[in-house]
Formats: sequence, C-alpha cells, structure tokens
Amino acid sequence: MAAFCKKRFRLLPLGVFLFLCHPLVGALADPANVNCNADLLCVTVFKEHEVKLVLENKTDKPLSFALFLQPDYLEGLNPETLRLSQPMTTVLALFPIPAGPWGYEYRIHYGHERHEHDDDYLYTLPYAPGSTYPITQSHENISTHHRGNLYAIDWGMPQGDAVHAARDGVVVSTYRLSAKNSVTGEATANHIWIRHSDGTIGKYLHLDYAGVFVEEGQSVRAGTLIGVAGNTGYSSGSHLHFSVSTLGGESLYETFNVKFKTRSGPRRMVSGKEYLHP
Repeated sequence: MAAFCKKRFRLLPLGVFLFLCHPLVGALADPANVNCNADLLCVTVFKEHEVKLVLENKTDKPLSFALFLQPDYLEGLNPETLRLSQPMTTVLALFPIPAGPWGYEYRIHYGHERHEHDDDYLYTLPYAPGSTYPITQSHENISTHHRGNLYAIDWGMPQGDAVHAARDGVVVSTYRLSAKNSVTGEATANHIWIRHSDGTIGKYLHLDYAGVFVEEGQSVRAGTLIGVAGNTGYSSGSHLHFSVSTLGGESLYETFNVKFKTRSGPRRMVSGKEYLHP
C-alpha cells in the first residue's frame, strides 16, 4: 500500500474517521492530535479558537517535507517545501476553524535535490533466488498508490519471508519498532531506505517487527539480505511495498517504472503476474 503520506480529514463531530493513507481528523475532543511518521517527525494539530498545525522534526537527516491542506480554499495556506536537516519545531499553518470538512496530507522524502534515474539499470528482484511472488499492485492496477507512488510495486510476500536489496547503495534510514498494522492508517510501517549511485532512493516498506537487518550508513550490494516482509503500517496483509523515487512533481516525489532481471529476461512489473528470480 501507499506509504509515507499522512492524511487526516474532519467529517463528523463524533469520533475519528479514516481515509486513504492515515487517520483523518475528527472534531478533536483532546487539546491536540499527533500524527507521527516512524521516529522521523510528527505533525500536531492544536484546535482551540483556531487550527494550528505544528511540525516537530526529530532527526538531523536531510529530509524534504510538503503539506497538502484540503479542501481547495485552504491550499493557499500550504507552506513551501521544507528542507529539514536538524531537529526543530515550527508552525506549518494557522487558520480559523473551517465550517465544513477539512483535512491535510503530508509527505516526506530523503534528500533535498532532484536526481535523474539511470533507466538502463536492471534491478534485482527483492526476494531470494529461485523464488517468486504475486504482484498485487503496480501502475496498471492502482488501489492505494496515489500521487507520487504511481510506480510503486506491492508483492504478496508472507510474513517472515526474506527481503533482499534490489540495487547497490547505502542505507540512509531504517525503522524496525512497529508491531501494528491498520487499514485506516494510524500504524507506522517499518522501513528501509537505500540511496543509489544516481541519487534515487529505494524504499522497502511494511517490514516485520524487528525485521530490519541493516543499519544506517551500511553499504549493501544488490541481492543482500536486508530484512523480512511483514504487515506493519497502512496494510491489510503481509506484503512488500517497493519503489524507487526522487524529489519532483506536485506530490513532492515521483517514482520510476524500473526494470528487473527475471528468468524470462528484463521485465517491468505487471499486476497479477509472478516473476521468477533467476
């Protein structure tokens, strides 16, 4: 499923309702509502006589952050893309409490620059040699991969099955402490992000609790065992979500329709099919 986006939406005065990526904001009974993404950052909604959205960046990693307020009449309040590189707290938006439904989504990406993808590169399938798994979602069958996640791929991998690096690179971010999943999005996905030689980022999401076997700063080669599949975060069943992305476009980042080495030759992944690791 889609990951690393958070979305909240106020619909009714009772309870919290959920939509797309993460929990939606209801009429807040508590003074604040906190929406965190792993151990990287949190967005807090304060609601008294007005609405105040506050960002707390918890890391010194080079992250890019974008906020998307809804509906259209609130879009003018969206701040410019933020380049984060040190722990800090800042007010993202401040506005009168809307009379009708409203919400927000945020996205983050590693790095501050756009990079060109090496389209000639052939990726290694991110599972063990000699094995195969069904593709449950790709660009030809989109159910949850919206905005910049157009070319993200979901493989239906059972919990605990091995996940291997699809390309050489350096691990730039990991999270391994989540033990929960949710179809409504309030759970956090365990992840591995790997920076490639062309500057793009390979993302591996929904990994199992304690199912991350690499450390930040570690160099890995294509085919290296990096973790195991799981069912954490915005997920309705165990699977591996994989994408290659860079900054760009209206969605903060964009993904690439990459090609993989398979037993039957170079292939782009198509939903409903399986590809044997050579």
